[in-house]
Amino acid sequence: MSEDNKLPRPRDILANARRDFPQFYATSTPMDQRLLDGLIIAHAALVIGMNVPRECCVPVVRRELERGTDESERAFTRLRETVRACPTFKVLIAAERTQIERDVFDVRPAS
Repeated sequence: MSEDNKLPRPRDILANARRDFPQFYATSTPMDQRLLDGLIIAHAALVIGMNVPRECCVPVVRRELERGTDESERAFTRLRETVRACPTFKVLIAAERTQIERDVFDVRPAS
């Protein structure tokens, strides 16, 4: 597998989140941090699952991929609503709250 096709490591994904959302992580409780961490990882899993080409999969693999992607979507949706309701997110400065909503709350297939 080439470097370009390498999946991102969870610790790198979370390090990027801490860099991108410094105010949230600086002011949040440990529980709120874990909620956003979970949402960030669920977002990554969902985007990866959505972008796996289905046409190259045999039916049994395609079913398992669909099942896993569906579960990722359910976890993502639950975590998104939980983060949206958490105390830290509610009082977060508007610019960073908007950035989280744009970058994490919305899921878009890779182009």
